Amino acid sequence: MYALIELFSFGTLSKFFKNMKNEDKKAIALTYRVGYTYFESWIESIANVRNLCAHYGRLYNAILSKTPRIYKQFSDKGIGNNRLFGVLICISLLVPNNDNWIEFVNFIEETANRYSYAKLETMGFIEGWKEILLDTRQFLWL
Repeated sequence: MYALIELFSFGTLSKFFKNMKNEDKKAIALTYRVGYTYFESWIESIANVRNLCAHYGRLYNAILSKTPRIYKQFSDKGIGNNRLFGVLICISLLVPNNDNWIEFVNFIEETANRYSYAKLETMGFIEGWKEILLDTRQFLWL
């Protein structure tokens, strides 16, 4: 099974997960410390954003068609699930907060500073977005 999954595209992985038995979904999602219904929506929305990027789609000011379920702690802060920032929140909960993630978040900030006419708000970013992405779990009290 492991060897098969190594060959999956991210979209295929998302569809495969969606068709698994719920008890298997729960076991996998547990390794990421999230509920399986959240995890399922997250990988589907991440695959959608990946496809937009790979096929020259537009993320700037885009309203996403595949939206992740987000925790109430985030929606209470004004973070929506139909823009890029909502998907980045989900990714931040799945990947380790290591040098690669920190470099990625810094790259977003540097790019936003370089192109000041492009507004991060149009992609769902809120005040204090960088701190949120660098320490997302603080909002979940985990």
